[in-house]
Amino acid sequence: MKSDYTISKKKNIKVLLTSAGGLTGVFLSKHYKKTSDYQIIGVDMSEINPLKKWVDVFYKVPSVKDDNFLSIIKDIIHKEEIDILVPVSSYDIDFFSRSSTQIELKGTKILTMDYNDHIKLHDKKLCYKYLENIGISTPSIYANKSEIQYPCIIKPRRSSGSKNTVILYDDTDYKYWSKKIQDNIIIQYLEGSEFTVDCLFDEFGKCLGANVRERLKTTGGGATVARINNSIRIDEIIEKLENTKMVKGPINFQFKILPNNELCVFDFNTRFASGGLALTVESGFDIPNLLVQMLKGDRVKKWKSKPENNGLTMVRYYDEYFMYDNE
Repeated sequence: MKSDYTISKKKNIKVLLTSAGGLTGVFLSKHYKKTSDYQIIGVDMSEINPLKKWVDVFYKVPSVKDDNFLSIIKDIIHKEEIDILVPVSSYDIDFFSRSSTQIELKGTKILTMDYNDHIKLHDKKLCYKYLENIGISTPSIYANKSEIQYPCIIKPRRSSGSKNTVILYDDTDYKYWSKKIQDNIIIQYLEGSEFTVDCLFDEFGKCLGANVRERLKTTGGGATVARINNSIRIDEIIEKLENTKMVKGPINFQFKILPNNELCVFDFNTRFASGGLALTVESGFDIPNLLVQMLKGDRVKKWKSKPENNGLTMVRYYDEYFMYDNE
């Protein structure tokens, strides 16, 4: 946390969600409205989303890369008297973790990693190197074509979700995709089930809880069918992350189990998970509300998974929302 600003307990807390029109932002909006008395203000690049059904106020804003983005966000914060800002997408974390941005937003509570630390974990190449250095197993990186063993994975060094993540089966695939995906990284292909760990770290880098779920089906990088599996021990990975004292806020990472039973982390995100967060919340680990409670200055107890939640399964489905031009 970057500010010593104290939120008044005499009014409803006002929470600003950025990039709120996507899968994660819509879930957060719905969840906050169901479980709290916070006033929710959502912003997004597009008005074609169902947010007006759940947020108290909605604003259309330009891309986070637009030169006017910060001034527009500051205007919204001033007009709506925002107490807490929650960045939702990876691109938002890029922007709001910068110290220069946080100086501009002084007076609004926000919890992100320091920018340089965020980049270490957001850039796939830097992330794998860093995790290996602290004793966490990651896939092998193929530095040049002569090292490649098919099948393998190609992906952008910086990306969100599974966009442009492709399995390469032969040289033909390599020639095509290595030209199409700029600034890429090519890594070892890992067999087996995928698992995601949803975590929340406090401002001092201590983990307040970690929930393991198996990704049974995914769409666009987000889990659409997932199941709690708290029989897998991840304590060693969490301890190594805590020892860095740099991991803060909601994060998630994905791993597979190698033949020698070692856990191999192949993805790391310094944000809320995009698909299975709802399952973690349903299991009792309410990361969205715990984050706000921390930023309010409330004491937050460490969460531990309960044996009875093992096997709890989420099936995500689509629903329809209709809008008229005059809405």
